Amino acid sequence: MTYAHREDIYDADTHMMEHPDWIRDFADKDIKNHLEPIVEGDKEVLERIDRAIENFNLRQRDPLKLNQAKDEFMGWKHKGWEGLGAFNAEERKLANDLLGFKAHIVFPTSAFDQVLAAKEDRIKIGGIKALNKGMTEFCSVDERMHGAAYIPFAFGEEVALSFLKQAIQNHATVIMIDTIAPTGSKAFTHPDFDPVWKFIEENNLAVTLHVGADNGWDPVPLSFYNNGGQVPPHKEGDAPRDALAYMGISYNAELFLASLIFDGTFTKFPDLRIGVVELGASWIISWMKHLDQSYRAFRRLQDLSHVKLLPSEYVMKHIKITPFPGEDIGWLLNNGCSELLMFASDYPHHEGTDDPIDRFEKTMADVSEEKKKNFYSDNFKKLLAGSI
Repeated sequence: MTYAHREDIYDADTHMMEHPDWIRDFADKDIKNHLEPIVEGDKEVLERIDRAIENFNLRQRDPLKLNQAKDEFMGWKHKGWEGLGAFNAEERKLANDLLGFKAHIVFPTSAFDQVLAAKEDRIKIGGIKALNKGMTEFCSVDERMHGAAYIPFAFGEEVALSFLKQAIQNHATVIMIDTIAPTGSKAFTHPDFDPVWKFIEENNLAVTLHVGADNGWDPVPLSFYNNGGQVPPHKEGDAPRDALAYMGISYNAELFLASLIFDGTFTKFPDLRIGVVELGASWIISWMKHLDQSYRAFRRLQDLSHVKLLPSEYVMKHIKITPFPGEDIGWLLNNGCSELLMFASDYPHHEGTDDPIDRFEKTMADVSEEKKKNFYSDNFKKLLAGSI
């Protein structure tokens, strides 16, 4: 028996959990010793990783331990590095069997931050190559896994194109990009990036935006935390871990997607497809209304002649989005989002909870089967058009 309660579920957000030495195994000799530690000075996290590796080794030797892990694999204590198949590809095939989903998009976790922490561009670029190489190997053992190759736009269009060509050689179907260009850089909608978008479109790649992929941009200024309390721990990572930061979780994606519309990128490249992952979904309806109002307010004040549709129509055509477990997706599906939302488990991250399906289903009592099918299956397949 699988965790999936129906046979047509596709998962738009899963992760691998890299151990401290993982990325160095894929890095060139002149790079590997210059990469930053996966966790800088956090003894507790390093001890947690060591225990997870020890428990993995124990499962390989002891069938009883493996069976116990299989029985409890969605439980809280088996998430993160302790997750079944969190960092071992062969064991991940077993986890995928137990999940029972048709396909998964797979993203990195700590190694992504590890790479971007490099002080020199040469090391950072070499680290990204190693990250993508390692992700390709991890996902190659199971055709259900579609590893997201990270494509850095921050170094300019030629570097981005070189990474895209390598991704195609590695048979990638999904890429991940940043939402925010570094200060002083060209916007990703600049005409110089047109060859990059053209390559993505011509090679049928699904583009994803994911929490943390934003060049370190923070939508909540630190001054908000100068309130007499302690600065929350989210300031040390890439995902929000307090209520105020959560309020800004989607802001970078909202701005970036709006720029694709208002700068004409979707008009020039009408077959682009973008998945917005682990950034919530409750904002999407009001944001579409806001987009249309912005267009109406400024179309006579600036040249928006390249915007051929209402902005909200571009959203419906080009974008898919994953909600968090606990969001009222029933209301969203019944109020205009049935062509937008995709199921995501976030396995094996704790944020996905121990039962994301149940949390989603509790909000869908009055949702039609057609809309449920869109959520669990069809919208994912449209994002990965022709790749599954």
